[in-house]
Amino acid sequence: MKTTLKIALTIAVILLLTFGKTNAQLNKYFFFNQARTQISNEEYSQAIQSLNTLIRTDSTIAEAWFLRGIAKYNLSDLVGAQNDFSKAIKFNPVFSQAYLYRGIVYSNLSKHQLALTDFEAMIDLRPNSPDGYYSRGLTYLLTNQTDKSIADFNRVIQFQPKNIDAWLNRGSAKLYGGDTLSALADYSKATILNPFYAESFSKRGRLYYQIKKYNLAIDDLSQAIHLDSTSSVSYFFRALTYSELNQNQLALADINKAIDISPNNALSIYNRAIILWNAKELKPALTDFDRVIELNPENVLVYYNKAILQASLNEYTKAIDNFSKAIDLFPDFANAYLGRASAYVRLGDFHQAQKDRNYAESITQLYSNGHVNPLTDTTSNLSNLIAFSSDFTPRTSIPFIDEYDTKPVDILPLFRVVATDASKQNLFTQGFLAIDTINTKLKHKNIMLRLSADNTFTYSDSLDIDSYWLSQLLKAIDLATRKRYNEAIDIYQNLEVDYPNNPITLNNKVVATAEMVNFIASFSNDITPLSLISSTKKSSYEPSKQRNIDDYSDAILITENLVNEYPNYPYFTYNLGNLYTHSYQFNKAIETYTLAIELNPNIAEAWYNRGLIRLMQKQNEQACYDLGKAGEMGIRQAYLLIHRFCKGQ
Repeated sequence: MKTTLKIALTIAVILLLTFGKTNAQLNKYFFFNQARTQISNEEYSQAIQSLNTLIRTDSTIAEAWFLRGIAKYNLSDLVGAQNDFSKAIKFNPVFSQAYLYRGIVYSNLSKHQLALTDFEAMIDLRPNSPDGYYSRGLTYLLTNQTDKSIADFNRVIQFQPKNIDAWLNRGSAKLYGGDTLSALADYSKATILNPFYAESFSKRGRLYYQIKKYNLAIDDLSQAIHLDSTSSVSYFFRALTYSELNQNQLALADINKAIDISPNNALSIYNRAIILWNAKELKPALTDFDRVIELNPENVLVYYNKAILQASLNEYTKAIDNFSKAIDLFPDFANAYLGRASAYVRLGDFHQAQKDRNYAESITQLYSNGHVNPLTDTTSNLSNLIAFSSDFTPRTSIPFIDEYDTKPVDILPLFRVVATDASKQNLFTQGFLAIDTINTKLKHKNIMLRLSADNTFTYSDSLDIDSYWLSQLLKAIDLATRKRYNEAIDIYQNLEVDYPNNPITLNNKVVATAEMVNFIASFSNDITPLSLISSTKKSSYEPSKQRNIDDYSDAILITENLVNEYPNYPYFTYNLGNLYTHSYQFNKAIETYTLAIELNPNIAEAWYNRGLIRLMQKQNEQACYDLGKAGEMGIRQAYLLIHRFCKGQ
């Protein structure tokens, strides 16, 4: 941000010369210069007040709008900054820096095409300036256009051969494009250009770790730590590297330091547990597993590895409990069944052991022709150290929310049709003919169908249901509740053959499919934030793989058809917003949640989810309004986010 301010303020000084010398204009100069000083001192709110006075005096001064946009940007008011930069452009259509910074705001708002248009305008107006190429290169990188990104960083390097961020970001683009050697060369060049910039050594060290050149990784990560002793990431990766070299005590010292810096980082604590385990310090390892469970109680691998460790301590009953917890979280976890079977053998329960072995084998066969995943593969080793590029924490749809690192944050779930005890419901009708028609037939059964974002129904075979379709639906609902997704999806697909285009079947199949994909995806890569300001004070953007949109394409297509067929039914529209979010189509998601809210303003989940996405996009004012509405409607976790992010909004 310091670079941003320097550019903006340098322009501001030059443009002041155009203000003239009359007394009234001298007043303009006073307020303008006062605002410039306040921004330099990071007194952004005060600067806005000074600029408000200037704008009230003369609303046609493009530079005043521009500086106010800079101040708002620093206060994370992206929408306000965008509007002010647009005003600057309105009053000065050739204001190149206004195009540049409006493009940066657009990129932060994920309006990438608008950002690219503004960066191109900047380049047209100032073709010999590297700024437009740099920001456009980062936007290309964010949108996975690596060749174009590399070309833009090439231009930046031509203009500024010593621009370290350009070398690092070009290296990241090459790495993202699969050219590891060229990425390594660019990172190396950055270390030569500025041997005192920790991030260059940290990036190269992490890449050396990735390609298993561990001694070189140690050298670079040590240098990064020497230059910046507050970087938990560098300590973390050096710990992983020491562990690969079987230097467990050094690994333990580094992971302890990483945890000292970031005490609530579950990933570091998990890895420390593994390191302690390898060092035969089993009791402390168990303590760390307990801490990880406290931070991430829905994580499968923690329970699984804790159970393995307890079995090695001959604590077989406790091990069985934790294997069972892992299985409860993911019933198709083949390795957990095998581990539990071994514990049962130790306790002499051979019948239950054989039952678990048989079920593990059936899971392996079920998945053998489909999705390959370590949870369903009995040959997988699940007690390895985990690097940042393969975070074990539950995968959320929101890639990054700054400061919120102690618990996973995710959108509220999809609405599905569930069966509940009719005596406990205030309203028997659901306002949807397909459901209400069935409920009329179910009155004497004391159960009813309803739409819910919760999935807590437990199916009972004792229910006397004379409809084959309904009995199969209830069975599929129960299976999905217990995370037996494949079995549930099979039933829904079979029902589709005999009862095509039934909205209940189609919607529930979509929900089961999406939840299975989300669970499997919780073991894939995460996404890092993007900083669009070139600065040696900040880390550059290092991309990681985005979730494949194809995983949700069928579910999206089915739900889009449901929305077209039932345009006035808000819950299908809400579900489509969720699917867009899961596939990282955030702008579409916001538009769709907005439509759902227009159809039914009382869907608290839609307000919450839209607020969460806007918070991620730094649309703080709009986000806080949405979260406030969700909180009013009973979404308690909305107030946690409001407390963290909405102070002063």
